[in-house]
Amino acid sequence: MFFNPMVHLLLIVCLCHSGEKVKKVLIVDDDREMTGVLREILQENNYKVCVAANGLEAIDISNKEKVDVILLDIRMPFFSGFWFCDAFKKRPQTVDIPVVIMSASSNEEDVQKAYKLGAAGYLKKPFQMDELLSTIEKAA
Repeated sequence: MFFNPMVHLLLIVCLCHSGEKVKKVLIVDDDREMTGVLREILQENNYKVCVAANGLEAIDISNKEKVDVILLDIRMPFFSGFWFCDAFKKRPQTVDIPVVIMSASSNEEDVQKAYKLGAAGYLKKPFQMDELLSTIEKAA
C-alpha cells in the first residue's frame, strides 16, 4: 500500500479543523488596497470575509448576512467610523456584534472615544498580522 505523508498530514489538518465554526469578518474601509490586504490575511487564516466601502454598505451587509466581528476604519465617506460604531451598537439586531476600530490615529482621545462607543478593540495602523488576528479572536 502506498503511503503519501502529505496526504496523511492534510487529512489530519482537515479532521482537526472540521468541528470549528468559520467566523465571518466584515471589513469596513474605503481604502481598497487596505481591504485587499486584510481580506487576503483573513482568508489565509480561515475567516470568511465581506467588504464594505462605507458605513451605509456595512449596514446593508449586516442586515443580509450574519457577521461575527466588524473591522471598522474611522475615516470614511458619508459617516465616520465613530458614527457607524455608535449607530451599530444602538441597533438591537447588531448590538452584540463586536466592532474593532482601525485607525492611523494614536490620539488617546480617539482610542477612549472608540471604547466609549462600544468598540471591542482598537488597532493602530500600521499593525502587525499577529496583532490583527489576536484582536479579532479576542473580540469574536
